[in-house]
Amino acid sequence: MLSSLLALPLAPAPDPYDYSYNSDPTMDSAATLGIFALFMGIYAVIFLVIWLASGFAWAGLFGKAGQPKWAAFVPFYNTWIMVKIAGRPESNFWLQFIPYAGIYWTVLTLNDLAKSFGKDVAYTVGLIFVPVVFAAILSYGDAKYLGPAYRTPEQKYYEQQYGQQQYAPTQYGGATFGQHYGQPDPAAQQYPGAQQYPAQPPYGSGPTQQS
Repeated sequence: MLSSLLALPLAPAPDPYDYSYNSDPTMDSAATLGIFALFMGIYAVIFLVIWLASGFAWAGLFGKAGQPKWAAFVPFYNTWIMVKIAGRPESNFWLQFIPYAGIYWTVLTLNDLAKSFGKDVAYTVGLIFVPVVFAAILSYGDAKYLGPAYRTPEQKYYEQQYGQQQYAPTQYGGATFGQHYGQPDPAAQQYPGAQQYPAQPPYGSGPTQQS
């Protein structure tokens, strides 16, 4: 007992400015969770603004191409629709998910997308680096959808042989690939403004004909 009393004055007195003695673990955890919730809320608002801005920017472009406007607000599905508008093969959608190499296929899709609206490479660069701005220009500007810009090797061959350029499906006023084979174009009657090209028979003409 006596030794305890003698040792009491030797014990260091608590520092009134040291708040570690008064810290409450419960209060610290609540403060940490509050800060985390605040940052998550800020990120959620930023993401919502970007999502809405991007959706509205692409919605008009989708509408011009005859696609549903709501598809512009659905992640991944909107990329699928872009591939269809550009006319590229469906495999290009999946190739875009390949790390690093997918960037190449994304650029090709955006390039054909810009060409489908009659724009040049400058618009492709804009769609890559400032997609919201340039997509909004295509959506709400005077650009018109001319049809898929991508050409298969077979389509390129017949264009070179007959000197005829194929554009969109007939609902957009262009010529279909079937017209080069002499097939009737039923959509041309529904849309009188569709451009008519002279039909080419599938056989018996062209440079491959042998007499």
